[in-house]
Amino acid sequence: MSSIEESVLIVGAGPTGLILAHELLRRNVPVRLIEKRKGPSHTTRAMTVHARSMEMFEHMGIAHRLEEVCLQCPGNIYHFPHLPESEQPRTDYRVLPTRFAFYYKINQNDFEQVLREHLFSQYSLKPEYRTELVGLSQDAGSVEARIMRPDGTVDTRRHSWVVGCDGVRSFVRGAAGIDFPGEEVAAMAMMDVELTDVNFDDHWMNYFFDEELFMNCTKLPGRCWRIYMSEPTGALVHADDARAAFQTVADRLGIGMKIGEPEWATAWAIRNNIADRYRNGRMLICGDASHVHSPSGGQGMNGCMQDAFNLGWKLAAVFKGLAAEAVLDSYERERKPIGEQITEGAMATHEIVMGFGIAPEERLHYTQEPGWEARTIQLVSGLSHNYRDVALVPPVIHAVAGPRAGERAPDALLVSEPRKRLYDVFRHPRFTLLVVPGADVDSHLSAGRALRDELERRYPSQVVACLVPQGNTRMSEHPDPDRATKATVSPEGRGDDTGFDFDHRVCDETGEILARYGIGPEGRLILVRPDLYVGMSCVPEEAAAMLGYLEQWFRPVSGCAA
Repeated sequence: MSSIEESVLIVGAGPTGLILAHELLRRNVPVRLIEKRKGPSHTTRAMTVHARSMEMFEHMGIAHRLEEVCLQCPGNIYHFPHLPESEQPRTDYRVLPTRFAFYYKINQNDFEQVLREHLFSQYSLKPEYRTELVGLSQDAGSVEARIMRPDGTVDTRRHSWVVGCDGVRSFVRGAAGIDFPGEEVAAMAMMDVELTDVNFDDHWMNYFFDEELFMNCTKLPGRCWRIYMSEPTGALVHADDARAAFQTVADRLGIGMKIGEPEWATAWAIRNNIADRYRNGRMLICGDASHVHSPSGGQGMNGCMQDAFNLGWKLAAVFKGLAAEAVLDSYERERKPIGEQITEGAMATHEIVMGFGIAPEERLHYTQEPGWEARTIQLVSGLSHNYRDVALVPPVIHAVAGPRAGERAPDALLVSEPRKRLYDVFRHPRFTLLVVPGADVDSHLSAGRALRDELERRYPSQVVACLVPQGNTRMSEHPDPDRATKATVSPEGRGDDTGFDFDHRVCDETGEILARYGIGPEGRLILVRPDLYVGMSCVPEEAAAMLGYLEQWFRPVSGCAA
């Protein structure tokens, strides 16, 4: 008889599993994290962290540490051999509407170490290495897992839920009976190595190619460079002497650099696969276990981590009985289309740089289409990923401007000194209700307080409400004491006559939130999800609609009308 362990079993301690563990632990959900590898990885596989992932890390409180082990990259240069250097197409990420208007280059082993250190320092959790899942079955109430310990003995336990973050060859996916259709599209080799005689800008990601060869070169933190290489026959990709093969490609493309002894080299088949479904009962899959695609654009690890960021808060609510199991269906409904978008975007770049058999001159047109650069950087950075098409929002009478339900919630600078940003307000594991009064301050404050109180009554501790008044209004002693609650609000934030205390009130001194959320004199109530997407936005007069919106996520407490 197997023992019962009221916890979530996470299989795989790569970036996806580490992010999921964090999101569950910060919501007080017990986690067991196992990994069949012998120990932490010492090699760099994925090496790109995009803007949306950095916004996630800032929310988690570790962006500052990642910045210390990363190199900023302004974007990509596409070296078409028939064009002069000044005319080479680029995707320049420095125009993105985010604090992270670039992307980071990082050694994945360093990146994973930062995540492990954070998990251990905050939650005393370490991955269990040399611990392998060897059997899995489920019933209506739990999942039975057979786990081989480092000494070879097998322990059988029941867990509430099991999530496979165990990669392309996922054991969990196989045990759950989930199909993983797809195709092989190319072969690729990569190498971390020191270079000499480099004559191109090492701040950028540099794509070199001709009709039959491809090479990507970029500087990593430290001594090494990352080089990717591909060609259609596979002879050079899988050559026994990797250094010589890479040098041959570099010479034939006229790059001019000299390749040293590789620190690490590998080769693999590029596949496009996406799982038929992301869940079977109490077994779920996440990250590479659910989708894999061309590395073009460096979106893979980022998309996988965002999968975990989406799943974490939902699984926590279900585990704690705050939400029905059906909430987990929204994970696939929201993230599978994103996986498909990533695959489509990766293949679009793939066709430009690895469209073997087609002359580069004939591929240039992809980069000349109107809006190509803007679309590419928005998609690859993750800022344009959204859940608009599947967002469920109660009907309202008054349409509002700004980000729609299911779109990324933009950041905004609220106070310049001392600095306070909107993302600082969001840095907690719950939904956030923003109350932004318009011209009718008294009425809008009243509506915001009433909504906050009713949300707390129905869904205790699931929503944090914050008042964001305009910074050009003033709080003063009202001449009529009976109307003190109707006083306007100042940047100084003196007194509590608004009904929002110091920790739940911050003025918008810059006007950025008004501009980025399209807020006018009508005022606004904005509900932001724990994963930094807009849940719903409405005028204060329609506050009751937000009660209906939250019914899809949480069970109201006993005795409260739904």
